[in-house]
Amino acid sequence: MKATILLCFCALVALTNVTLNCSKTLGTPLNTKIVGGWDAEPGQFKYIVSLRTDYNNYHFCGATIITPRSLVTAAHCKIIDVEYIVAIIGTTRLDDDNARRIPVKEFITHPDYNPSGIINDIAVVILTEDIEFNDMVQPLKLASRKVQDNERLTSSGWGYTSYPGQAPNNLQWMNQNVVNAEECHEMAPGETITGKICVLEMEGHGMCSGDSGGPLVDYYQELVGVTSSAFLCATGKPDFFTDVFYFKTWIEDHIQ
Repeated sequence: MKATILLCFCALVALTNVTLNCSKTLGTPLNTKIVGGWDAEPGQFKYIVSLRTDYNNYHFCGATIITPRSLVTAAHCKIIDVEYIVAIIGTTRLDDDNARRIPVKEFITHPDYNPSGIINDIAVVILTEDIEFNDMVQPLKLASRKVQDNERLTSSGWGYTSYPGQAPNNLQWMNQNVVNAEECHEMAPGETITGKICVLEMEGHGMCSGDSGGPLVDYYQELVGVTSSAFLCATGKPDFFTDVFYFKTWIEDHIQ
């Protein structure tokens, strides 16, 4: 049986009688963030976005700015109707009242997304208006190459720092090491690796729920991965990111 979970927030939202339904493959729904990371400085991650419910400002996923009108995130982050989702831009803090809020117009999930296998977990988000770029807000380029084994990559997100716990106010980040497919299969037997990047750090360091949809970035400041799933949180097992280079053509066909 697979032991991976989708890294999104699951909750019953009473204000609009909307249920946040999050698929999972092990245990109970988890609400999480980067475990064992560091606080981000203002402006350090100009490309990151917090996806929230507009009625109670509840963060449930991350996303990455690609164009003035388009974001990239995980397909499993489409847990509520588009009319209830807003993108929060230009901040590292969840409580920043000055951050830009832009409603979401479209949430385009990959047509072959499979929640049971966490396969093709990629989506493009189209905003209702353009993002204004400045010293605190900038887009990322999509990956121009396939990542290499043992390459060091940077992830960021507002997931839990421990489980059980609560989302941190300040954005967290950490560096993670790419694991080759053979090693990944040994540590995660039965896991589908195609279209994914497998990364691993020591126990106590890793992704957790709430980090879903967030960016994995290389040395050249290109978006190489999208946070997808993990073996619980920081248990010394691999974390999985959707491989942006693998899906680059599909992404380019849908961004605006």
